[in-house]
Order: sequence, then C-alpha cells, then structure tokens
Amino acid sequence: MVITIELIDPDWRTQMTEMLQTWRDFLDTFNTACETDEWSPLEPFLTEDVQYRVTGMFMACHIQGRAAVIAGFAKSIRGFDRKFDSRQHEPVGVKTYDPDTVSAIAWGRYQKAGLPDVRIAAHGFWHFRDGKINAMTDVWDVTLVENQQALAWLAEHGSYMDASYV
Repeated sequence: MVITIELIDPDWRTQMTEMLQTWRDFLDTFNTACETDEWSPLEPFLTEDVQYRVTGMFMACHIQGRAAVIAGFAKSIRGFDRKFDSRQHEPVGVKTYDPDTVSAIAWGRYQKAGLPDVRIAAHGFWHFRDGKINAMTDVWDVTLVENQQALAWLAEHGSYMDASYV
C-alpha cells in the first residue's frame, strides 16, 4: 500500500509561483532600466502607494508613492551604478513567505577600469498586494566585510558618486 500526503496546498503553490514570477520579471525590468535609463516600465509592477525603505547605510531612506520610488531608483542608479563600467547583481537565498512576501540576498559586483572591484550585499524584502509590489525594504548590514570594504572603496575612489535615493 502506498500513502501519498500532499504537504503543500495547490492554490498556495500557484500563488507563490505567480508572485515569484512577478518578482523575477520586476528584477529583469529593473536591470533593463539600469542600462537604458527608461524607468516607466517599472510602473505596472508597483502599487500606487508603494513604499521603499533602505536601512543600515548612508543612503537610508523611506520613500512613499510609485512616482517617488521610481524617481529614487533612477537617482541612485545615475549617481552610483552608472559611474561604473559594469554592474552585476544576483539574487541568492530566495525565499517566499505566505501569503505575500519574497526575500533574497542581493550580491552585487561593480567594476571600473584601473580600480579594484566593489562587492556589496543587502537583504531585500518585497511585499505584494493584489499581484503588485506594495512595499520593498533593503537592509544593509555594515558588519559584513563586503559592505565595509565597499564603504572604504567609496571613501578612497568614489567621492564623486552618490548612491542616495532622495
């Protein structure tokens, strides 16, 4: 006799799969916007009242509203990421939480000719409502060696860069 036990509700699995796909599509669209400086494609992924929080680093902030959040993204990318020759970000340790949250560690690497690479790590949380992102948080742990080294790199080589969102 074989006994099968379904541990995960199929509706929950579908909801998590759809949320994760939306999140991945958002990240792809965000990365494209970083390259093209065209930010309007992010709008369909975000609720009108979306909130974005950054904690733990000098660019800590709390931004409210879709237009303000997108403007903050653009400001930070223009002032920091686009000053490098290359930018690579990879989400690792991705988790989904019932019913509406994705979390991941963002490992980033920035390269500029003639200078050492910059590596960073932040823990991100994305909360969903009605299939759209309605809150995002990036938590920067300044006790991580990568982030300490990035801050030292900025002090030495990046005084003209501005990663702030507001």
